Amino acid sequence: MPRTGLTASEIQDKAVEIAIGEMRAKGFEKVRLVDVAKEMGISHAALYSHFQDKTALFDAVSERWLVKLDEKQDLLVKEKRDPIQKILTWFLNLHRMKLEKVNLDPELYKAFDMAAEESKPFIQTHLTNMQSQMSSLVTEAMNQKKIKKREVNLVTEILISAGTAFTHPKLVAQHCHENRETLLVETIEAVLKGLG
Repeated sequence: MPRTGLTASEIQDKAVEIAIGEMRAKGFEKVRLVDVAKEMGISHAALYSHFQDKTALFDAVSERWLVKLDEKQDLLVKEKRDPIQKILTWFLNLHRMKLEKVNLDPELYKAFDMAAEESKPFIQTHLTNMQSQMSSLVTEAMNQKKIKKREVNLVTEILISAGTAFTHPKLVAQHCHENRETLLVETIEAVLKGLG
């Protein structure tokens, strides 16, 4: 393997960056590991030691985006403000970030949607993070008597289920040319009113 002067982590990051550019330029179906390796100045065999195939590379692209999305949502959860407003903002953020991705980065969104359909481990991690974030917000709302005290996991599930029409990858893509924010807010507000 030729010496690149990069750590394994740096090689992976650089490969992801190049793959993002290739996906945007050519479409994700036309990206080849051999082209990514060539642009990096390493052999494709060397790149295969980091990514077993191009699907693994696409997964790394999607995972990077989801990690950033989750980090942004984590910051919201920690904010010191009304938990009901944070719940509404949490759904709006999730909807907007996915809508932005499908509209501005359709090729990257296709790769993410495929990973979501196959329920890859990093997708499961994202779903777990969503549950945890919403559970924190629900607990905070209950503690402040904004929502009636009941089983936190049940209330979390009710809210996430209500928001699925606006946050599920397929449904975001299906309605990407519609402004559904008002409907999203009204849906979540109606559910919260019922829970209050």
